[in-house]
Amino acid sequence: MSSSDRRNLIITGATGKQGGAVIEALLEKPSQPFEIYAVTRNKESATAKSLARKPNVQVVQGDFDNPKGILSQVPAPWGLFSVTTIQPGKRNAAATEEQQGKAVNSAAFEAGIKHIIYTSVDRGVDSDNTETPIPHFQSKKHVEDDIKEKAPQSGTTGTFIRPVAFMDNLSSDFFGRAFVTMWRQNGLDTPLQLVSTKDIGRVAAEAFIHADEERYKNKAISLAGESITPRVAAKIFKESTGQEMPSTFGVVGSLLKTMMKDEVGTMFAWFKSTGYAADVQTLRKDYPFLKDFKSWVETESAWNKS
Repeated sequence: MSSSDRRNLIITGATGKQGGAVIEALLEKPSQPFEIYAVTRNKESATAKSLARKPNVQVVQGDFDNPKGILSQVPAPWGLFSVTTIQPGKRNAAATEEQQGKAVNSAAFEAGIKHIIYTSVDRGVDSDNTETPIPHFQSKKHVEDDIKEKAPQSGTTGTFIRPVAFMDNLSSDFFGRAFVTMWRQNGLDTPLQLVSTKDIGRVAAEAFIHADEERYKNKAISLAGESITPRVAAKIFKESTGQEMPSTFGVVGSLLKTMMKDEVGTMFAWFKSTGYAADVQTLRKDYPFLKDFKSWVETESAWNKS
């Protein structure tokens, strides 16, 4: 890509973990001719104002209820980073995610987007064809399938990044403690694949830069930096921070899995029975920057020593 081929990128979820990580990774490559349009629900938030002060970043206000309104604010949009999320416990959350994701796809095709990066989720050994019993895994697959089906008609290509569970789920707040507790309830020696959200951003940036190459054009990447058990993770955490890995009472984890059975309960049951299937060894060769759990704790977590 030459400097004369400046490309306008739309980054959704710009004030969230994944979208923010993509922007951060792109800004670490200042030689690349990108103009970044960061989408946020509120341009007046502190995070949005901070983004607006960065070079080659313009903040766009909008949401997935009106994706055409987002695309219309960007001149000659070339690329789109699309991340859809659910609100656990909310009625029809997965169905809403699917509806919004497909609406974003349609708006992107209509606007002439040339390359879409969609962050989905790894669904085990055969992610291309497997839905899993987890509703928000199903909805993400359906959004993927919609891109695969309709993109060729508009000359659009796509990259599907399929992350596993986030290392960033480990935090000192209620959700982080509950996540660790539910992970432990699957068995202290039952492994779970994890990835840093910053690494999702780094891989997405590579996919934008090299979108014309075969390894990214209409390809899927199941992304993980580590496969680790709760027992080993706790040991590494204690050695790295001097603290116990945060958790809560077992009854809290059990209650959450019962109250949010479709999303949380089913997901943790699937973690134990089937689980993610990213090829960590090959990924480390392709992306040497991928963080393992120890390096994430020591450099990117809330307990980092850097």
